[in-house]
Formats: sequence, structure tokens, C-alpha cells
Amino acid sequence: MSPLDVHLYYSAPQADTFDDAKDRLKANWPPVDGMAVPTYSAAVDRYSKPEHFFQAPSFRLLGVDPASTAAEAGSTGLRFTMGSYFDWYDTSEALGFEAAREYVGTCGVKITGPYRESLSSPFSLVNRCATPGVNTLTIRASRHSSMFYLQRRTGVATARGTVHVVPAGEFQPSGGPPDGHTHGGADFSLRSTMIREYAEEFLGFPDSTNPTNRGAPINFQDERRYAAVAEALCGGAKSHYLGVGLYPLTWKPEVLMVCVFPDRLFDDVFADMQRETYEGHLEGPGGRRLEESDRFPKMIHYLLDRKKQRPYQGLPFDQQTVEEYANDPTTLPAARACLLLAWQHRDFLEIPVQT
Repeated sequence: MSPLDVHLYYSAPQADTFDDAKDRLKANWPPVDGMAVPTYSAAVDRYSKPEHFFQAPSFRLLGVDPASTAAEAGSTGLRFTMGSYFDWYDTSEALGFEAAREYVGTCGVKITGPYRESLSSPFSLVNRCATPGVNTLTIRASRHSSMFYLQRRTGVATARGTVHVVPAGEFQPSGGPPDGHTHGGADFSLRSTMIREYAEEFLGFPDSTNPTNRGAPINFQDERRYAAVAEALCGGAKSHYLGVGLYPLTWKPEVLMVCVFPDRLFDDVFADMQRETYEGHLEGPGGRRLEESDRFPKMIHYLLDRKKQRPYQGLPFDQQTVEEYANDPTTLPAARACLLLAWQHRDFLEIPVQT
């Protein structure tokens, strides 16, 4: 499904402080210097002090509406309001800590604690802040084969040491919360998040949602740093919406995407691709850069005088490599879903595979 067939709806922010959720969880957080710690985010900040851990406005998912009529066939709707990163962390990510505590306390018998029981269903988004991630499997497609990219996460506040598709990021506005109560703002779109995350995780741009970097909402078409990525996603690259899933441990919603770039377009847009950013490093064969001679005979390469290096080599999009990462326990569920769905529907997605 094209991202254009995913309709986003925004409603006025709700006056919800999630006090009940935080009260049910606060017994999990040990005191610091004799002082009670009210929330999971406060506990993490005081005990481990991760880098790039900050409060920021975030779009909170309220519901997913599949097509209900023949006229709407092939489309879906996602309903949002404004939330915050720490509200998500304190009411959804905290499920992971509670599960670990229950697992240890019962010697592996169960992971369900009082808070998870109180929520009842992972599909009810009323009693917690469910901020989705936007997860994009990136494909570099040549005539007879394709490559894909994964990131080993090392500098993030959650899921360190895991492998994920790249880019992937929270569904957040770049310039703070929108001014209006009925519209999500200039970058209330999946494509805007994808553009921002490509710039950050492939090209090393600073995190525009960080308060120290935040300014006015990014105009992706006009701002030169983002323009090439924006033009590619609006033109030669083909983006596909695969669906929305829930992370089984924390019940976090995950928007699943795949984006297929023709090799020449990918190489031009990401010529300055970084193997390592503050979030992690790319998986692959030693981070070897693709050379122009990888695509052309050396004589033509020299005649054209095209000596600049090309982006980092990815992983071969073949059954063996896809299954290897899909079955690896360090691969995040959202990445696993993107990989397996893209492989299953590779012909429809027009992803060339070497035979």
C-alpha cells in the first residue's frame, strides 16, 4: 500500500496525565537518596543517565481504522493526538521493566505483572500513551539484485545492542507541538518522519527533535540539507506501507515501511553516507564503501572520471541473509516483520533478487 493511502487524522490533545498508570508502576522504582522516584523515565535518568534521552512532543496513536467500505478499499486510517515521549516511556516502555522483574521474581514462570493485567488488552490504547515508531526497511535495487541496510543500535536510550531496520524513529514533530488543536502541523506525515530519519541515520544530521537542536518545523522541500532526500522519496524511490504491528513486550505500536531506491538514485542521494552515527553502526561486510568500479568496468570508470566513493555496502537481499537476521534473537520484532513481509511480497514490491 502506498503511504498516500494511509490517512492520518489528528484530534485535540487530551488532558490525560496517566496518573493511574504511574501509580500502579511506582513501586518498581527504588528510591534515590531516600527520595521516591515517581516514574520510569525519572528512574532511568537518575540511575543510568543515557545520552540522547529527553522530553519531546510525540504523536500518540489512538486507533487504527481499516477500510470499511468498497470505496475505501486499499486504504487505512490512523488516528492521533498529541502526547509526549516521557508519557510513552512511563506507560508503555515501562511494561518491559515490569516483565523483566516478574520473570526474575518467578524464576521464568511469567512476565505478566499488575500493570499489564490492568491494561487488559494490547489493542486498547486508552490507558497508556502509545507513540508509534516509523520503521523503514531500505532497499538499494540494481538490475538483477538488491541490498538492504540494518543498524546495530549502540547509542540509543532503548533496545541497545539490538539490530533494527534503518532508518527508524519515533513519530514526532520536528519543531515542537503544533499550534493548532485540529491539525498535527506541517510535518504530521509518515513521509516527513522518514525524510528526517534518513538524514539523521544515513547522513549524520543532528536529531531535530532534540530540544537543543529544535527550531521551527522543518520545511523538507525548501531546506537544502533535506531537499535531496525529500525529492527522492517524492519521486524515484518507491515507499510502501506494510501495516502496523505491536511489540509483544512493551505493546509499542510500530508502523512498518519499505522503501526501494534504484541504485543510481541511492548512490547520489547518500553519497556522504555515514557508517556510524550517534545511534549505532551499519551491519555489513566491514563497512566497505561501494566504488564506481563495482558497477562499471575500470576503463569506463576512468574515462568518465567518476572517482568519488559511493555509499556503504549493505547486505544482500536474498533468502539466506533475510532468514539469518529474521531468526537472530537480537533483531527487533519490527525489523523482523519488515524483512519477512518484504521478502514475501518482493515481486509485488518490485525488489530484484539474484537467482
